[in-house]
Amino acid sequence: MTPNGTINVSVSNHYSEPSYASEVTSQGILGERVEIFEHHPLFSRIRQADGYESWISTDQVYRGEIQRGKEIMVRSHFVVIHREPSTSSKGVRDAVIGSTLMTVDEDESWYRIALPDRTTGWAEKRHFSTFPGLSTENILSLAREFLGYQYAWGGRSPKGFDCSGFVQTVFSLHGVVIPRDSWQQQQSNLLSTDYRQAQPADLLFFGKTPERVTHVAISLGDQRFIHASGWIRCNSFRKTDLDFSSHHLQTFISVNRYGD
Repeated sequence: MTPNGTINVSVSNHYSEPSYASEVTSQGILGERVEIFEHHPLFSRIRQADGYESWISTDQVYRGEIQRGKEIMVRSHFVVIHREPSTSSKGVRDAVIGSTLMTVDEDESWYRIALPDRTTGWAEKRHFSTFPGLSTENILSLAREFLGYQYAWGGRSPKGFDCSGFVQTVFSLHGVVIPRDSWQQQQSNLLSTDYRQAQPADLLFFGKTPERVTHVAISLGDQRFIHASGWIRCNSFRKTDLDFSSHHLQTFISVNRYGD
């Protein structure tokens, strides 16, 4: 992929067709580099780093080279980028966890950010840091940070996750690149077809048949899992647990392991 565009809004919706009435298939986040295949006044066709192709509102993707500076990553779930280095200053954009931005200046407590379209604004330094290395503990800790966040079809940010977007986001923030959709994620790294073999941070897949995967969760170990279903929540395979899910026990397909 040769990126020639950059997502220019906090979270962009990506559509199956060049129409707002079509299905939202995925999302992008501010600063994300994409490849633009077709460019039209209202919609542009793009490909993301995970290979996903879709249509985006042309207003939300910037074509061309971006201003260079020191790269910093958003660690807070949400951050407002202000016109001036003051929380009382008007906002010029907002960003979510995982957004990679360019800073072109700073003072003791603030970074001056160059947005993809070269608009500049200021964000508090406390919202930025690197993520810890890949480990089971770090994967589960980050996943639990999103407990209670709402489900959104096609979502892959704290503004709304779908099941595979949640999993992809948690793993990508620890340097593990996995496909976008649950059925794609299930194609690799099969470990077992027995849910009792799942270790913490393994992926659990579900569907009506093994040929039609429709859902994914992250194992917490001890027959428990965290996933996006209505909201980010925990459930259990054990019938004696209050959060036992008979539906997920009946539709379980496989355990897969990423990140080894």
